[in-house]
Amino acid sequence: MAETLPERPGDETSAGRRKFLRWMTRGFMSLWGLLFCWVLASFLKPPTSHHRITERVLRMGSLDSLPRGQAQLVRHGDRPIVVVRTADDSLIGLSAVCTHLNCVLTWDATEAVLLCPCHDGAFDVNGNVLRGPPPRPLERYKVEVRMGEVFVHL
Repeated sequence: MAETLPERPGDETSAGRRKFLRWMTRGFMSLWGLLFCWVLASFLKPPTSHHRITERVLRMGSLDSLPRGQAQLVRHGDRPIVVVRTADDSLIGLSAVCTHLNCVLTWDATEAVLLCPCHDGAFDVNGNVLRGPPPRPLERYKVEVRMGEVFVHL
């Protein structure tokens, strides 16, 4: 005859606890497995096409609208750009913001310089500091002409 052991008073609560812990462990492991599969699928998926790097180009206008020895201010948000057409017919793009206190520069055609109206700073057509308090030269931009239109690469 098989002998049965007498039941202890806490056996049914202990079995319920074990069942609950087993259920919680399986649930958490399932969640971790799903998360791992999602991360793996995200890693293996090829990138979408909208993440391509595109070159930003600003259309300034026609080349004929900018006479030799003159400059034109092009508004681009809070950072205006000045395009200078030199006497030898080359185009130079520079930031029109002074490197000292962010004043907007003006073009002086008689001296062929960019002047800062705030503190008497001056820059040559290449953006180099000629006089005044500006600490560094102006930022340069690539300028090109396509079919008579002037484009500034930002």
